[in-house]
Amino acid sequence: MKKKILISTLLDEYRMAVIEDDVLVEFSIERPGLEKRVGNIYKGKVLSVNPELNAAFINIGVERSAFLSLTREREELLEGEELAEELLEERKLTKGDEILVQVTKEGIDKKGARITQYCSLPGRYLVLMAGTKHTGISRRISNPRERYRLRKIVTDIKPPDFGVIIRTAAQKIEPGELKRDLKMLLKMWKRLESIACKKTAPYLLYKDADFITAYVRDNLAPDVDLIIMDSKRTYKGIYGYVKKYSPIYLSRIKLHNLTTPLFDVYKVNEWLKRSFEKKIKLPSGGYIIIEETEALVAVDVNSGSFKGHKDAEVMSLTTNLEAAKEVARQLRLRNKGGVIVIDFIDMHDASNKRKVVNTLKKELKKDKSRSRVYGMTKLGLVQLTRKRARFSLSRILFDNCPVCEGTGHIPSLSDVTSRLEQTLLSLEGRKHFKIRAKDYIISYLKTTEWNNLKKLMRMKRLRIEFEIDSDVNYGELIVTDKDIGKDYRIGR
Repeated sequence: MKKKILISTLLDEYRMAVIEDDVLVEFSIERPGLEKRVGNIYKGKVLSVNPELNAAFINIGVERSAFLSLTREREELLEGEELAEELLEERKLTKGDEILVQVTKEGIDKKGARITQYCSLPGRYLVLMAGTKHTGISRRISNPRERYRLRKIVTDIKPPDFGVIIRTAAQKIEPGELKRDLKMLLKMWKRLESIACKKTAPYLLYKDADFITAYVRDNLAPDVDLIIMDSKRTYKGIYGYVKKYSPIYLSRIKLHNLTTPLFDVYKVNEWLKRSFEKKIKLPSGGYIIIEETEALVAVDVNSGSFKGHKDAEVMSLTTNLEAAKEVARQLRLRNKGGVIVIDFIDMHDASNKRKVVNTLKKELKKDKSRSRVYGMTKLGLVQLTRKRARFSLSRILFDNCPVCEGTGHIPSLSDVTSRLEQTLLSLEGRKHFKIRAKDYIISYLKTTEWNNLKKLMRMKRLRIEFEIDSDVNYGELIVTDKDIGKDYRIGR
């Protein structure tokens, strides 16, 4: 697999894209208005503890109190790194306590950030964890010998009161480098604790590295062929970081100096536009539709124009396998998280169902965000969860339409006309009205609906004027009662 990381620097914004085998699979934006808090460590103050939720609300010094799930964070750690209960510290909280917490998920809309008491500091090769004594290892390191070697090295050098996670970048790294990385992290933690002792909550103790440095730190691994930047300043910063911490990768750091913009060379914007269309086409002629609600993401798989095979089972399997790959890419690209339900095309053969689920699992393994697939139901539905720490891409790239208010729909012409008639019939004693709307609605009223309006005007002895008004919303009209000067808005 050929993997490239592209970094474009604008006046006050960074845009980062990941290309795998010439296909866009990740896209991120960092701008001043999108303050990143994930990874930050705070000294927070417990505002309240809710026994029913088994959660606490913590003041970390931002606009909304942060949410600390006292059960779920333990469950996630236990599941994620196969920890044993005895390896986690038991922590009881009461109102007014001052504790160290770390942001794991950005706050969205009216919800505060999600936090954990199990703080961690990321290095180039290792992650230092407080509150556990466990030694974990990246699931992306698949070689058993390498896993054994790394685990043994880290077990020998780590302090007894901390946990350590071995990152993917640690593959084939010498013990001395790992020891140096761990020493730096321990020094940072001691400094952090020293500051925490002197400060009163709420207080920001640690802020993660800037967006670009953090991304390179977390993703520069043997599977990355190139990191290409279009800014000399960004290039110098990343080159200096890699030279200091991972000199073996220096040859993969490149500066884009062509006149054609970097994202145009690799068709990033073209891929983005295609990926956010309502229908996402599949190679065989099928397509998927992705809809997001407040509680979950729903994906519908359709055969579309696929006529490549007479056997319906084979057609369904082919389309579903293509859809499984595309859905995994879309979730990663759009950064969708939470509960996801995929409605695959019905199949009868149990082995075919397994193939589709296994393909989905295999594709999701390419994603750094942890996901969990719960199999396929009798109705062909696959449920999965995906962890998302940052804002979804659609939230950053798009605003809700002021006309349809994000629904994708506006009132139909027939419905607007019916409601106009209801309004006119209800206004007893009124005789003179002006109707203002966009040209297409006025045209519809004067042609298709003109006979009905004439009947109404004769029956109620009404006088109606029409005025084209481009400022009125689509699917909407304004009726002005000329007798008293009152407006009636119809259609929304």
